[in-house]
Amino acid sequence: MIVDYGFAVDFPSRSFRVEAGGRPVRVVETPPMDPAERQRLADAYRKLPEYCHIYDPACMHLHYVHLGAEGDVRVAVEVDEEIRTFLVLPARRGVGARAEGRVLRFSSGTGDPRYFVVRINELPPLMVVIDAPETELPQKRGVGVIDAGSFLSDPTGITDQTLHFERAFAVANGSGKTLYVPPGTYSVSQLHLRNGRDFHLYLAAGCLLKVRPGAHGENEHRHGLWLQDCENVSVAGRGCIDHQAYEHYVLGGNDYQHGMADYYTANELCPWITQSPLFITGSRRVRIEGITLRNGRNFNLNCRGCDDVTIRHVKILTPPACTPEYADGINTGSSRNVLIENCLVACNDDSFASGHYFATYDRRASENHVVRRLLGWNLRGSGVRLGFFADHDQGDFTFEGCDFMAITHTSLLVHALRPKADGQVSRYGTIRVVDCSFDVRRVEFLISVEKAAVRELELIGVVFQGRPRPGALFSVEGDPVAPIERLLLENVFCDGRPITNIDQIPARIGDVAQVSVVGRRAPATPI
Repeated sequence: MIVDYGFAVDFPSRSFRVEAGGRPVRVVETPPMDPAERQRLADAYRKLPEYCHIYDPACMHLHYVHLGAEGDVRVAVEVDEEIRTFLVLPARRGVGARAEGRVLRFSSGTGDPRYFVVRINELPPLMVVIDAPETELPQKRGVGVIDAGSFLSDPTGITDQTLHFERAFAVANGSGKTLYVPPGTYSVSQLHLRNGRDFHLYLAAGCLLKVRPGAHGENEHRHGLWLQDCENVSVAGRGCIDHQAYEHYVLGGNDYQHGMADYYTANELCPWITQSPLFITGSRRVRIEGITLRNGRNFNLNCRGCDDVTIRHVKILTPPACTPEYADGINTGSSRNVLIENCLVACNDDSFASGHYFATYDRRASENHVVRRLLGWNLRGSGVRLGFFADHDQGDFTFEGCDFMAITHTSLLVHALRPKADGQVSRYGTIRVVDCSFDVRRVEFLISVEKAAVRELELIGVVFQGRPRPGALFSVEGDPVAPIERLLLENVFCDGRPITNIDQIPARIGDVAQVSVVGRRAPATPI
């Protein structure tokens, strides 16, 4: 059975028609833009700093289809022109796609996650998102369930429901129950949940929370859902939080940098630097599962000073049109024991980033991040960025089975850390990248480690896909005071060829105690 998780209020795609399992399914444009508007906005972004530019105006926005289904799903994508070129990414999944005239066909397979990026000719990207059908769907009047619909007055999106949600949160807080938000479109200003304890928020399929854009020039900073100092709280379901960035910035004429003195200074106008569809601060034992975050004004899923956070099957859909910069997919700081699994991130900056971006919150060491099977798509920045402006230890980072594509700076960026308050060196633990792929056709660096104090850097089963542009360096430089103990490359491939000796690629290695390249029994080489 195919379940369509699209929203009837959304703008239907003008570029794609999709069938799944033989039945038509809804395809959405986010945000709605014709080719002339895509080009106009891309030209406007070129007047901003160079790192705001994107190399393909067709990618200013994206189209997506979101389904629930079990097992292998046959997908047919129809367009209005003869298909000359196509890609179904990630390439290493080996999807056997075939084009016949104006129709592209492929099967999803049964692996988890079933998230794909489809490129046809010069059309915008199409995200095909297939989740398992909802399995923990609460009954509206079941035991342990609070129906938020009894508090809400308008499911059409016309009148603001923020106060109604706050009343529902107050009843659910501490109850151990599930607050069930039924299908509908709900306009909100900002849902700020402080000191939430022991309850679950469930956004049902068909539930769309739309964060009100500011009036022209208002420049009011709003998150979507803000969990502050919460404990034992979860947010789950197939619902969506739409931050309405395009409506806020582009159509509403608000300034995405309003109040920002610089990256490092909090102030009354902009105390948290960004606005996020989902902002989690000072919280413990938090689970985020299944929801969609889209059209984010800045960092999309933003987690600061939290412990024991699990993020699974979250979809982030914030293409360049939504905001020209500061649009990381998942961003953490001063957080510990973070697990991210089976997520899709389509954004306009680094897919995953961790560091001290927020003077208000990032005041302690980080520990133990694990990211598994993340599919990242962004046309600028890096796949992974670690340690920005941090002056505490950053702990271990493990990336397993992830795919990062369309990036322009580097696959993995590891910043040097600032000294601690007592003058001691701030350090990373082990950074381990296992069975991951990176699209490196446009990157400046294959890897960039910027004089960082890292215990060990391990690349195991890593594939750099595509031919890097000339001069793209594999740059790994340790901290001269605290050199990297070991750099390991094991079964690493670049442009289809195994790396058996570091001299095979343009490399800059410094302050690394030992380099080990394992593929064809290459010996360890001290540097």
